[in-house]
Amino acid sequence: MNKYILVLNAGSATLKFKIFNFADLKLVKEGIIERIGLMNSFIKIGDKKEIYEVETHEQAFRLLVSKIEDLKSSIVLVGHRVVHGGEEFTKPTLISKKLLKKLETYNKLAPLHNPVGIACIKASQKYLPKAADVAVFDTGFYQTLPKHAYIYAIPLEFYQRYKIRRYGFHGISHQYVAEQAAEKLKKPLNKLNLITCHLGSGCSITAIKKGQAIDTSMGFTPLEGLVMSTRSGSIDPAIPLYLIRRLKMSEDEVNDLLNKRSGLFGLSGNMDMREILVKAGYAVKGFKLSKKASKKDKEIARLTLNIFIYNIKKYIGAYSAVLGKIDALIFTAGIGERSKIIRNLILQDLPKFKVLVIETNEEKLIAEKARNLL
Repeated sequence: MNKYILVLNAGSATLKFKIFNFADLKLVKEGIIERIGLMNSFIKIGDKKEIYEVETHEQAFRLLVSKIEDLKSSIVLVGHRVVHGGEEFTKPTLISKKLLKKLETYNKLAPLHNPVGIACIKASQKYLPKAADVAVFDTGFYQTLPKHAYIYAIPLEFYQRYKIRRYGFHGISHQYVAEQAAEKLKKPLNKLNLITCHLGSGCSITAIKKGQAIDTSMGFTPLEGLVMSTRSGSIDPAIPLYLIRRLKMSEDEVNDLLNKRSGLFGLSGNMDMREILVKAGYAVKGFKLSKKASKKDKEIARLTLNIFIYNIKKYIGAYSAVLGKIDALIFTAGIGERSKIIRNLILQDLPKFKVLVIETNEEKLIAEKARNLL
């Protein structure tokens, strides 16, 4: 009888899943549950889409299990993407209930992702009790960062006592595309210098020297770095203090503002890059605006796009200086893979790099790492 690995990749309102054959990691089934906790939630497996009321990630997992009854008894391993593992969880880890409590201490550092990832682990333990649960951490790839890249210029005791440092995120994706680049370039990964750009709803850039990460745009939390769909990216650290002291916003309100109401959404009122591009004057194949854009809409879209592109180019320039010779600049994730317009805007006026567009497959790498642990 075949054995299977179920891999879960939980977002704040989504649950992506893939099922792999244990022996050869061939994909058996994949799908996604979207709009969790929102109106018109749905599950899509292959071309079949069904509407369900899904309030929580536990409900989403239960729905998923009900849709894979034919495979359920043969799932021996569940691999989970967990965004933040701090310095404590650096490698793929078999999760027990005791370790789960330790993991929950990192929820505040990745509030959009860690709580839902942990909810899925709990659901897996409840609804697939015979399967082993393995967490694979986004932060794991960045254990090779040198101290001068991960320690912030605040009193050193804050790192020593509280482990406040740069951790980096999207590490599973950056590692996967770096390994794929080595195959495409027909060179060992440890001989390559790469800049990897993960551009999706969350965005990050990583500098890879001789196959190891040496710097990355995200920091202590996934909020630092590039402008993202709803996250601000790097801002003056005094701004949150100003919002609290002068505008009398609470800490929770500021956290919500910077994580959920900033970025592309905060600037333009829209987090769909296709709509921003069209309003900015670019033609996007297969996409039309629901209503005609006003002159003000167009100006805001152009400004939003310029800010987004400018921040990416700054990081590429900085990492080029740090790395010296660059073997390839890699684009991945939704925007990075699918938008040639965005890629061309980023590359404009940059030195000529070898450019690779590689579809990320975090779930396959999670399956591989989880299987290797057993």
